[in-house]
Amino acid sequence: MKLTAKAGKGEKIHLSLDGEYIATVNADYWFTCGIKSGSEVTPQQLEELLAESARRKMMNKALDLLSMRDYSRRELSDKLVTKAWEKKEQKDMDLGSLKQQASDICDRLEELGLLNEERFARSYVDELLRRKHLSKSGLKTALIQKGVQRDIIETVLEEVEVDPVEQVRELLATKFKNRDLSDEKQKTRTVNALLRLGYRYNEIHAAMGEWLEDE
Repeated sequence: MKLTAKAGKGEKIHLSLDGEYIATVNADYWFTCGIKSGSEVTPQQLEELLAESARRKMMNKALDLLSMRDYSRRELSDKLVTKAWEKKEQKDMDLGSLKQQASDICDRLEELGLLNEERFARSYVDELLRRKHLSKSGLKTALIQKGVQRDIIETVLEEVEVDPVEQVRELLATKFKNRDLSDEKQKTRTVNALLRLGYRYNEIHAAMGEWLEDE
């Protein structure tokens, strides 16, 4: 089988096997892989070449994502698999193999300290407290949805010191400031909204009682 390479746009190299296009690889990898354009390659050589190219592309994508913000391990892995599956650069690679490749890359990123689930969890909790004023219960649910490990969730939430009644009062003064809590219908809507944020009935009622007394 004869493998030929043709320069594409930017840093891309288009590969053809016996005259038929098969894949695109990054130029930096192509020029260091030890195979020259026009060389005869075995099926094993071709498989190894494409597998390593796909692995490098996935790693580069992971680094790009992590350069913008922290991720949980599951969130990053899912995003890498989805992107690779959509592009289908390795036509013979099944979903299970892509998941394993993403898992291996996450392992390496954790070794390098670039992927840190505890750091992500703390950052995400700070963001949720600042933007959404979630209760501890709401924070726990949000972290679970991101795939954060249970022991890390417990560790991070133990560090969170918030007064749920005070948080509800703050929400009543900001997000729900235009609602008339003396109106039963509006009060019920507000209670239901606060319950969805993870607050308990007793916390909500205590805050509302204080709020109405101050009005």
